[in-house]
Amino acid sequence: MSLDDPTDQMRWYIGLAAIFFAIAPIGGMALVASGSEAGNAWVPVLVGAPINLAGVVFAVLSMTTRVPRAASIRLATACALVLLGDTALYGINALIS
Repeated sequence: MSLDDPTDQMRWYIGLAAIFFAIAPIGGMALVASGSEAGNAWVPVLVGAPINLAGVVFAVLSMTTRVPRAASIRLATACALVLLGDTALYGINALIS
């Protein structure tokens, strides 16, 4: 963490929150799908998980870079991907339920 960037800690906390909001819904939906008898219960996980994992990669990249502008862009991309992945995860689950 650099002392000259006042948003460094905020990017770390937002990055950790984005990682949590990407991983926790995938785990929860996988638990729901594993207990289901329907054959298409895994479809939301198979669609939403790669999008959320791409968001995790961007969040980790934003937390480890030293350039504030690049970190901000990567963090915004990570949050957008996590939002898109969670929306796909819950939206597809609502459509097939």
